[in-house]
Parts: sequence; structure tokens; C-alpha cells
Amino acid sequence: MKKSVNVHAIVKKGEAIYRERLKAKLEKRYFGKMVAIDPDTGDYFIGDTILEAVKKGRKKHPGTVFHSIRVGYPAAHWIRTPR
Repeated sequence: MKKSVNVHAIVKKGEAIYRERLKAKLEKRYFGKMVAIDPDTGDYFIGDTILEAVKKGRKKHPGTVFHSIRVGYPAAHWIRTPR
């Protein structure tokens, strides 16, 4: 049986960790890269893509649901409408 995941709690914890502990440190060196944050431990993993960052994270924390964000941006992805 799969364990239930509280997405809102993951996002809230992940955003707090990024804002309070990681933002200043990561933006200087990894601007534009993707970061996957373990909301339970605060461990984080950097990659060029979300998939790369999460794969790195799952090597250390298998089965974890990560919060992902693009370093230095308000969101991981942008959606644009055609003109």
C-alpha cells in the first residue's frame, strides 16, 4: 500500500528551507540550476534538470518526495501562451 503524501506540507516545508537556509548560498553559485529539497532532512541536490536533481536525491533518500525549484526563480517552470 502506498503511503499518503501531503503535497501542501511538502511545498510549505521545501519553500521555507529554500528561503531560510539555501537561497543566498545557492543563488551565487547555482543560479538557473534545479534543486531538489528533502523537506524532512533539509538535504538538497543540484542538477541541470529536475530529473537529474531528484535522481541524485533518491540515491541518498529512496522513496522521498522532494520539493523542486529553479535556483533564483519563483517557479521551476514557466508556461507561456502563444501570441
